[in-house]
Amino acid sequence: MKRITILSVFIALISLLLIPRSKNNVCKSFSDYYGDRDKNENCYYNPDTYMNVSQIIKQRGYPVEEHDVTTKDGYILTLFRIPLGKNSSTLLSGRPILILHGVLTNSASFVNRGNKSLAFLLADAGYDVWLGNFRGTVYGKKHTQLKNTDRLFWEFNTYELGVYDIAAKIDHIYSITKQKITYLGFSFGSTAGYMYSVTNPSLAEEKIRIIISLAPTVFLSNWKSITKYFIQFWPYTEPFFTFFTNGEVALRGTYQSKLREMLCLPYPFQMYLCQLMDMIAMGFDYEQNDPETLPVTLLQNSDATSYKTISHGLQLVSKGNFDYLDYGSEELNMAAYGSPEVPKHNLSRLSVPTYLVTAINDMMITVEDVKLLHEHLPKKVNPYDLYIVKHEAFNHDDFIAARDVVPLVYNPLVNFINNLS
Repeated sequence: MKRITILSVFIALISLLLIPRSKNNVCKSFSDYYGDRDKNENCYYNPDTYMNVSQIIKQRGYPVEEHDVTTKDGYILTLFRIPLGKNSSTLLSGRPILILHGVLTNSASFVNRGNKSLAFLLADAGYDVWLGNFRGTVYGKKHTQLKNTDRLFWEFNTYELGVYDIAAKIDHIYSITKQKITYLGFSFGSTAGYMYSVTNPSLAEEKIRIIISLAPTVFLSNWKSITKYFIQFWPYTEPFFTFFTNGEVALRGTYQSKLREMLCLPYPFQMYLCQLMDMIAMGFDYEQNDPETLPVTLLQNSDATSYKTISHGLQLVSKGNFDYLDYGSEELNMAAYGSPEVPKHNLSRLSVPTYLVTAINDMMITVEDVKLLHEHLPKKVNPYDLYIVKHEAFNHDDFIAARDVVPLVYNPLVNFINNLS
């Protein structure tokens, strides 16, 4: 029986390898993928799939700059700058906007959907767009002293993402532009912005114009994802994974990318299967699948982080508070914080205006939890109502991958930013 199972798996893998691959890798409808894509006028080759962020921006006709910034604890992170729109009539950049991605992805998620990309829409609207990347991603794997294969390199959690990574980016952008920055974070990108702002309230007030949060990961007590039922086992499995991986959750690399391409492309049934785990966790919305960009986002929108970052996120779910990382014992917490009790991030210290965006079918960052955040924010910096995406099935991943994300989220967002005083 065991031999039959192994043989079946082997045959299945060989079958996937034998699936014919075409030069044309994207089509205008899902049905077009099942024919001869090289002879179908509705299919074409999209080079974004195999490009880095800078290359994508250039081939889309936008100017791009790469800026390496070094954090206080030695991580070297790449910022990508789009200073002008594609058809800008001026050589002067507009107000700066810093965009931060969620966990297990990187800034490619804001440029790899052609004219539906948030970064390009903002650049064309006249803004000076900066795309940030967190430590551990493909654009944050350098350090002044450590190698990214060292265990110590991966000894970080969301606190470092906010207090060190965001601080380095904000300081660098502000030193160049001399203007207050619009901070736009998606998911954990929002979390890091709040951590920076409550830790450095005076600096945040001086350098940040507003924090705009798409599906902010702060309070997670109403987490509806089925993954909630597996969280109780995480403390027992995390040490095992950390031991064998040096603490890195690696979803991107030569091996991982080749395997994902083999399993998830080129046919829609493969794409849907590869989305299944994400949709179980984030909410089902196959209706918003975009046939022209799904093959790109499936390969591009995955990256690495640390197991401690994942652990901290799961603690936010299980405890329901905006706490620091609990190291698991009073002794370890005492060593880290000078107290056996885990401290909380004090949102009352927030001194920067905020704007929150949420979606009804987001199973991870629910409307209820975003409303809870809205209630906890100081009234002086919370003048705006929640924006709830006007689509019943819109889920967490839809914020960066939905077919209709431009009319549903990005256009209202650009209009909101344009109308800021």
